[in-house]
Amino acid sequence: MSNSLKPALCAAIDYLKALNREGVRPNEARSRLQELRGEHPGTRMDLLWEEEACDRSVHYDALLHEAGEGTVSLSFCSEKTLPWPLRGVQRWSEMNLVRVNATVLKVDQAVALLDFIWDDAPMLKRLVHAALIREVLNQEPVTLTDEDLQRALNAFRRTHRLLKAADMHRWMSERGLTQEKLECLMVEHAQIAALRDRVTAGRVEEYFESHRADFDSVSVAQFAVSDPGEATRIAEQIRCGAVDFDDAAERCFLTGHAVPIEHFVVIRRGQASPELVPAFAAEPYSVLGPIRASETCKIVRVLSRTPSSLDGPTHSMIQDKLFEIWLEDRREKSAIEWYWGKSDSPSNNHAN
Repeated sequence: MSNSLKPALCAAIDYLKALNREGVRPNEARSRLQELRGEHPGTRMDLLWEEEACDRSVHYDALLHEAGEGTVSLSFCSEKTLPWPLRGVQRWSEMNLVRVNATVLKVDQAVALLDFIWDDAPMLKRLVHAALIREVLNQEPVTLTDEDLQRALNAFRRTHRLLKAADMHRWMSERGLTQEKLECLMVEHAQIAALRDRVTAGRVEEYFESHRADFDSVSVAQFAVSDPGEATRIAEQIRCGAVDFDDAAERCFLTGHAVPIEHFVVIRRGQASPELVPAFAAEPYSVLGPIRASETCKIVRVLSRTPSSLDGPTHSMIQDKLFEIWLEDRREKSAIEWYWGKSDSPSNNHAN
């Protein structure tokens, strides 16, 4: 053991005792961990915690990493409580995800449904990305202000249209979230936004200049019908002026021939399907189609074309793209092991 690790170990034990003695909640524990890290910059520290469902008591475990040697795990419990390793002797219901009436869905069952029944690969990828983000934030923490957290909460409520207090409370209730857990989510949300800014700093302008044409946009109106022959007939009627585009869309809707899709959309060239690329050279009010899309045929009218500019939405879009590339690169270099489906799955601890 190196001499630099010994004082860090002593300080970490005092830290864990204080958390236990004062009943500190996770948000405050993470804040205190930052102070401890600052006092011992030569030792990388992480914090794990687990909350008892019955009384909401929290057990903490500190991990101290010694470069080139290994990791020391520390924990502390008071005299009248059971040490954490002994709690694992009992079989808990920690792998239960949700109960609906008398039916309990376990975590491994939910992941299996996502993977095999719904084939939702993006969801599984997002789970890995979430772990990678936490890893980076643990190693390189982001300091947040109250203003940062308030902006994150406001943006979250706007995105999910939770503008009224009643809507927010209902959303939390549907997901089993307490106010404290919501605050933890908002902290993570704000930290991820700050990390995205850090990862993409100074790179957005260069990416835009190299991919300027991808951000040209076209605004279109569209509607879809299920029958290809009917779609061809309607498109020809619109082109020759026998029927107006909007009237044709309304008639299809009223007669039940229309397939529900978003009527007005803005399409970026870099995200356009090959069939929609001609829209970027078409004159306003030109009609395209029918365009086959899955089980439907879309009829599209071009409303306007806008050349690319590095405005707010484009800047944010490029940040998202660069952040996704960065995460994909880390994912390819990471060792990933899925625990679901194993008989002895690890407990669902939290980490920081």
